[in-house]
Amino acid sequence: MPEHDPEQELGPKIASAFQSQADAGDLHARGMASEARRRVRKRRQSLMTAAAAVVLVAVGIGGVWSATGGSSEVASTAGDSSGQGQAAAPDKSTPGSGKSTNELVPPKAAVNCPPDHPILAAGGSNAVPAGTGLDLNTPVLGLQACRYQLKTQTLLGQERFSREIAQQVVDAIKPLPERNPELPVFKCTPQAAQPSEAIVLRFDTAAGMREIWVEYDGCDSAGFFTGTHTYGLYAAPLKLFMTGQARPSGGTYLSALKGW
Repeated sequence: MPEHDPEQELGPKIASAFQSQADAGDLHARGMASEARRRVRKRRQSLMTAAAAVVLVAVGIGGVWSATGGSSEVASTAGDSSGQGQAAAPDKSTPGSGKSTNELVPPKAAVNCPPDHPILAAGGSNAVPAGTGLDLNTPVLGLQACRYQLKTQTLLGQERFSREIAQQVVDAIKPLPERNPELPVFKCTPQAAQPSEAIVLRFDTAAGMREIWVEYDGCDSAGFFTGTHTYGLYAAPLKLFMTGQARPSGGTYLSALKGW
């Protein structure tokens, strides 16, 4: 019978004890890792909840609150509308003058050419009514060219021009002589002498509407008429406003004039 050796029984016990201790340590480590992950998830949920609460508070009071407790004001809808309205409204004051520039805006009545203009009445297309003609020394603010068919008494077309173009037209007419010597002189019957069409230049001024009548057809006379002065028909001013609807297809004197 083999002799009993106590060391043989002690060896397995010691090995078993070490294994149990190792297993316990492994379980402890896994438990700590699990607990750490649980705490991280809980903290993340808490932060998300707090952030959502801050957003709700910011929306409710119209401000965005920073982490330090300061606020950045957010304009309300009414405030935005008011601010946009103020931004869209142009500054109509003239710097340093204290006056509104509305004085330089053409009157609304000048938007359309009148269909029953006095030029359509009998008496000649150069018979500008007293007090309505333009003094060429008067500053002009705008121009509207109205082309009329005199025989049928209808408005054929109209064009609107800027202040700059209006002043250029005036400056081009001002130095002209009373008659263009290069244009032919016609001999015709009184019936043929009457033009079939003409143009009225309506200038906006600080004193109101002032006009220059332009005759380029028929065989009686041709030129620019202000009621007090007559200026010869030349191409330089014509080409500034004879555009679009205000450009005639031709005329007795236009046929003899180049560059218009």
